[in-house]
Amino acid sequence: MFIKDDCTYRQMKQDSTMQWLESLLQSEDVVNRQGAKVTIEHIESLNRKIKELEERNALKDEYLKKLKQKIK
Repeated sequence: MFIKDDCTYRQMKQDSTMQWLESLLQSEDVVNRQGAKVTIEHIESLNRKIKELEERNALKDEYLKKLKQKIK
């Protein structure tokens, strides 16, 4: 019934970005290393926040579905 979104392009983009950042971590330049580290940490925090918001949204959807059934 529901079609899963195709995230292939987004996943490829994310993987290549992470690979690039990982290569910067191996760099001799301190600024690049520290910038890559901060960027990876920020991406991880954003992914955690996205997951939290998706869980909260699913909980709200479930509540609204129950409320709708209760009204009927």
